[in-house]
Amino acid sequence: MTEPRPIPVNSATFEYVYVANQRCECGGRYKVMRQELLTFEGMPVDRLAVVCTSCDQERHFEFDVSSFFGDFEKYGRYRETEAHFQQAVVHIQARDWPAAEEELRRVVDPEEGEPAFAWAHYHLGMVLLMQKRVAEALPHLEHAVAIQPLEADMHEGLGRVYRASGREADALSHFYQAQELRTRFTSQDNHEEVKDAST
Repeated sequence: MTEPRPIPVNSATFEYVYVANQRCECGGRYKVMRQELLTFEGMPVDRLAVVCTSCDQERHFEFDVSSFFGDFEKYGRYRETEAHFQQAVVHIQARDWPAAEEELRRVVDPEEGEPAFAWAHYHLGMVLLMQKRVAEALPHLEHAVAIQPLEADMHEGLGRVYRASGREADALSHFYQAQELRTRFTSQDNHEEVKDAST
């Protein structure tokens, strides 16, 4: 089995956002234990070693940091990406789909944003779906699910896009996965909420 290629990122901060958004197979979330700089095919790579806060399983994530490595002016640019994402959420709440789309496209822009930001792809796909632009929505929802395959909402969204495009069997498969994930992780999520409330 070949190792997956490092995940392209445009800021060091997003590496931690990416990890924070991932789930362990048990449903828990990850905590970063250490970070180290490596090289992969001549490119600089950050490796984050993490541990699940629920089951203590260890794993690592590797990120291609060549887009900003050594360029200190670019190190803080996730702040701008996050600002665009927050503004998109405001537009979504106001049901201003074109404005939300514009902000979300900036969030996932390969050069200036973060193309591995799964929640941005999810929201962009849903915004496009709301505008009945099903063919454009599909790759964003598929990408969101590929990045975060253990998130029920993303499978639900992908199912809605498949249904809108007439692919009912695919839609039902993702609706089933969404329900299975919600059932599987409900107790885990409730435990995390209680733990967070007590801190």
